[in-house]
Parts: sequence; C-alpha cells; structure tokens
Amino acid sequence: MATSGVVMRGAVCMVALVAVWGVVCMGADVEVVNGSSYATSGAVPGENVVPLVKGSPEYLQLFVEETRWYNDIVLGWWLPRSVRDAIPHTLQTWLRNYLAGLLLYFSSGGLWCLYIYSWKGEHFFPAGGIPAKEPIMLQIWVTMKAMPVYTGLPTLSEYMIEKGWTKSFARIEDVGLPTYVCLVLTYLFVVEFGIYWMHRELHDIKPLYKYLHATHHIYNKQNTLSPFAGLAFHPIDGCLQACPHVIALFLMPMHFFTHEILLFCEGVWTTNIHDCIDGNVWGIMGAGYHTIHHTTYRHNYGNYTVLFDWLFGTLRDPVERKLETHAKAS
Repeated sequence: MATSGVVMRGAVCMVALVAVWGVVCMGADVEVVNGSSYATSGAVPGENVVPLVKGSPEYLQLFVEETRWYNDIVLGWWLPRSVRDAIPHTLQTWLRNYLAGLLLYFSSGGLWCLYIYSWKGEHFFPAGGIPAKEPIMLQIWVTMKAMPVYTGLPTLSEYMIEKGWTKSFARIEDVGLPTYVCLVLTYLFVVEFGIYWMHRELHDIKPLYKYLHATHHIYNKQNTLSPFAGLAFHPIDGCLQACPHVIALFLMPMHFFTHEILLFCEGVWTTNIHDCIDGNVWGIMGAGYHTIHHTTYRHNYGNYTVLFDWLFGTLRDPVERKLETHAKAS
C-alpha cells in the first residue's frame, strides 16, 4: 500500500508538471522579440525597423554583450581593459565565475559562521557542538580544490546559451511578465526533481557514492558540519548535483539572467543547510532535514523543498526524530 501511494503521488505530480510545462511553453515559444530588442541602434518602437528574431545572430549577440558586461563588472577592478581584451571571451567568463564563486563562498560562509558561532553561539549551541577549526579548514581546502571545476559549469552554460543551443531568452519582455513567472516556477520544479534524483542516485549507486559522494559525507556529525561544508564535494559530484540547472535550459524556455542568479543561489543555500540550525519552516528542506541526511544517509535528498522526498518516501522530519530520540531516552 505504501508503495502504491508513492507511485500515485508521483504520477499526479508528473501529470501536473506536464500540464504546467505545456501551458507555459506554448506562451513562451516566441519567434519575434518585442520591446527594447531592436536591430537598429537608437531605434524607437514603432519606427521602420526590423525586430530581432529569436535565435538569430543579432539576438544571440544580446547574450554575448550581457556576459561581457558581467565580466567587466567583476574583472574590471583588477584587470585593465588592455589585458582583458587579450584574454578569450570564454576564459574571461570562467575567470569571472571563479572569482565570483570565491567571493560568494567566503562571504556567505564567513559571515554566517561569525554570526552563529561567535555572536550567537550560546543561543544556537547552548550544549556545545560548535565545529572545531580542523574540520572547517578541511572543508575549505576540499572546496578550493573543486572550485575551478565547479565554475566551469556556469561557464559552459553561458557558452551554450551564447551559441543558441538552449531555449534561453534574453529579456523578460520577450515572453511577458506572467509567462516569465510561470516559467521560473516550472524551472524550479524541474530543477528540484533533477537534483533530488541526482542526489539519491549518488547514494544508491555504490561506485558513485564510494568514489564521488563519500568525500562530502565524511562530515556526518553535528560537530563536524559547518557552513563551509556546503561546497566541500568531489568536483564531479558538485557539478552533477548542479547540472539539472543546465539540463533544464534544453527542456524549457528560461530567462538568462534569472538562470545565472538561481545557479549561484545554490552556493548560498548550501551554506545555510549545513549549519545544523533547524529553521523549522514548513515545506522547506532546511538544515534540520539536511542534518538528518548526513547522519542517516537514507533520507532527505531534496534541494529547496521536501516535495520529492515526500512523494518518493524518503522524507524524515526533524521534529519526529526528536520525539523518537526523547522517547528512547526515557
């Protein structure tokens, strides 16, 4: 009965996904771009100009110009224009992603550690359990070795978008705000599904666990987990778990900049779920759930939500676990 219930919930979920996806894709399959994307510089909508056609070289140039702008923002403060111009565009993009990844990792992890361990340590960890310096330094070292590979994934994503291989669009007005919102929600649904199964298979397929995912699971106690453990993976493991963000670009239309933001948001989120502090927000796969994952290895594979763990029978609630522990103790 339990198995049939899981299958039924999964079937309903997939039907809902197909229905939503069909609706938003019909609305977003735009061939001609309106609004501000015009081929003639300085043209005003309504004048005698040819609008940019989605997928045309002129339209794809919008992506290239956008990534160049990002590169200028991140690299401009320490690399002169003459030096940047001598570096191939894709290499500039990787260097920008690498520096942004380092900044994100150390700023989010460092500030969060300062807050929960130094400023609020007695509140969040009244009985002790703050990680020692050694495991934190090991987590940073593992992450630093993997970071050059991690940042290759968004670089590859941007390259494929610039080449027109994906269904990405450059401007929200290309599809309209209501369709954009629906697309983002559907994209997050697809990514959540992909990350759940990728993470689960990294546990269920023994060679993948032994040679890839076990690197992350050496941190299997509350006093060894820290925000800096969030990216302490084997580099291939980290890329596999993030790749649903890229795969989704081939399945459905998605706004380029929003895709970039959501991909880098994973770095902030994974910092949060490794701090062992249960925020107790309904439906969210927070640190309380993820700490259980690190101690049981068989539960709570989800990313942002508990949805697919609930659907496929792998959910374990931290509140229920505390009650079980208390009952055993008494």
